[in-house]
Amino acid sequence: MERSSEIEELVGEWFAAISRGDASVVDRYVPADPVVRVVGTDPDEWFQGGELVAESLRGEIAGAGRDLTYTPDETEGYREGDVGWAAVRLTVSFPDGKRIQSRWTAVLVRREGWKFVQTHASIAVPNEEVGWT
Repeated sequence: MERSSEIEELVGEWFAAISRGDASVVDRYVPADPVVRVVGTDPDEWFQGGELVAESLRGEIAGAGRDLTYTPDETEGYREGDVGWAAVRLTVSFPDGKRIQSRWTAVLVRREGWKFVQTHASIAVPNEEVGWT
């Protein structure tokens, strides 16, 4: 395994494009493969299949594009051959000044460039708040 600046830069490009409301980033980095999966922060955000994933991401970008800013605070990218993964501590900023700290991970494969095959976003909640001890 080795650290991958290429994957780290791609992740930065991904969040910069989303912050600009540029949904074309989805077409560049999300393949039509049926095993592609996105798991979001909402319980209903569980999508499988490249077409469904791409459609939901485009809709999310169109709905929130330019209204939210996604700032990667820490990004780590790694690869082993044609498989890569990333982990990001992410700040999401709202127009009213509210900010949320979230976490985002991704698995990528190299097919004519790197493509996301799985992403997962979460908002950290202390264990005590949900009764997990």
